[in-house]
Amino acid sequence: MSDRHEARQERIRRRAYEIWQDAGCPDGAAQDHWRMAEEQEAADEEVDTASEDSFPASDPPSRTGTIGPE
Repeated sequence: MSDRHEARQERIRRRAYEIWQDAGCPDGAAQDHWRMAEEQEAADEEVDTASEDSFPASDPPSRTGTIGPE
């Protein structure tokens, strides 16, 4: 397994554990908690990808060449 894949699996494992704890530590729901953690991780990855494609908020506005109110 690649380091990237192992890191993703570790994030999912931790998130599934948190979901299990938040649910009151019920028996027999591990698969449901793991699936929820995978879905949340996938959603986070989509947000990260979208953020990389957008311009940083610190980019200054472009100049139009006009001075004063339009």
